[in-house]
Amino acid sequence: MTAAEYKRRRRALAHAIGPEGIAILPAAREVVRNRDVHYPFRQNSDFVYLTGFSEPDAFLVIA
Repeated sequence: MTAAEYKRRRRALAHAIGPEGIAILPAAREVVRNRDVHYPFRQNSDFVYLTGFSEPDAFLVIA
């Protein structure tokens, strides 16, 4: 996927929510199974669709 495609998707969302709207989308968090073992990380599908970013604990704000 190209950066231009992600930008197009974010612009479409911004258009859909309108000039007075705001969208705040959190990325997925890393989840600890027990003290020293993490579950395999899986990014939030909506977050990936709009950003392509696969790191945990991020936010996307569109206003």
